[in-house]
Amino acid sequence: MARYRTALAHPGIARVVAAAFVCRMLSGMVSLALLLVAKDASGSYANAGSVSGAYAVALAFTSPVWGRVADRHGARTALAWSASLQSLSFGLFVALVAASAWPALLVPAAFLAGAATPPAAAISNAVYMAVVSGEEDRKTLFALCGLLTESVFVCGPLLVAATVMVLPALYAVVVTAAVSAIGVLWLRAAPAVRLVDRERPPLTGPGLRIDWNRRQVHIQLVVAAAAFAIGGVQVSVTAHAGELGTHAGLFLAALACGGVLGSFLYGGLRLPGSGPAQLTVALALYGGCILALGPGPGTLLTLALLVAIGFVNGPADAIETVLVGEYASAATRAQAFAVLVASNWVGFAAGSFVTGVVVQHVSPGFGALTAAAAALLAAASMAVTVVRKPPRLRPSAAEQSVESPTGHP
Repeated sequence: MARYRTALAHPGIARVVAAAFVCRMLSGMVSLALLLVAKDASGSYANAGSVSGAYAVALAFTSPVWGRVADRHGARTALAWSASLQSLSFGLFVALVAASAWPALLVPAAFLAGAATPPAAAISNAVYMAVVSGEEDRKTLFALCGLLTESVFVCGPLLVAATVMVLPALYAVVVTAAVSAIGVLWLRAAPAVRLVDRERPPLTGPGLRIDWNRRQVHIQLVVAAAAFAIGGVQVSVTAHAGELGTHAGLFLAALACGGVLGSFLYGGLRLPGSGPAQLTVALALYGGCILALGPGPGTLLTLALLVAIGFVNGPADAIETVLVGEYASAATRAQAFAVLVASNWVGFAAGSFVTGVVVQHVSPGFGALTAAAAALLAAASMAVTVVRKPPRLRPSAAEQSVESPTGHP
């Protein structure tokens, strides 16, 4: 716990972590809320799935744009505009449902809400990189964020379930929108966010400016591959649960519990080796545990393997986040972290789709092997960077002339 106390002792960081947690509740609530409301309004699971999918696709492809807005015009501006637009989009969705409008209209309304998702995670991560100078403290903070992210997928659905127990299903979307707005306003008012906004390096020019150096491209591809693997694991173990006569929720809960435990322990320990070396080991263990799912083990062994997969995936997520921030300039960190969000969503979606096809036409075991191959390929690519001297990055003009808010270049 001492490591966590030290990391949270940096000025204003505890406030940012708490506000970012409330913002992250949106991720744990929105999919279930949209599914329940769309199913209740249309009577069709196909339409409900389309609504949830439209939100996810829009979020994945617009998050880098909001990161660009944050880097160019300030985090507080990006949060204000995105929160306002998303509240209006959720309001439109609720109005369409209340008016018993044509169910297909819910799809574009959900797409608009997804496109306006506030870049809270990207902005809070950029604040951690700017305010916290020590690499070990950064790893601890990102491990804590990973732990909190896992927990919102427990707390969020429970809050949605509690809402629909006492109120009509439509209010699930209302409560989701309210929680998101409260979190964003709290984050926007945080002194650390104001400080980073005031002292951020200038960013001009059209398009995304994320310093697409070799290491940044590589780590984003590694993130996508790791997300591909976890998407594949969820599909394959769900199918495997059906074969065993076990509820899939038990397997997914084991995966989440492993993630919480792994993130917590990683954040409290000081491990040897550089970030890339640690990530190589984590991804290799990750892929190895997924590979062991291939033969289709029994229920108890599957549960143990899923806990182990989550246990190493939690630290891997934290290390990936640190490396994304380190490989980006101070002027483009919000964009880099926003692309990290997109890489995770796109990788997860691709893994779910590809593994679903493999499971449908071959077997759940081959689905697990497909997921394992993605993780092991990512581990191998990271191993190459560890044994080979990384290229020296040329600092951007902004970094040459402007120091970070903590006084460190």
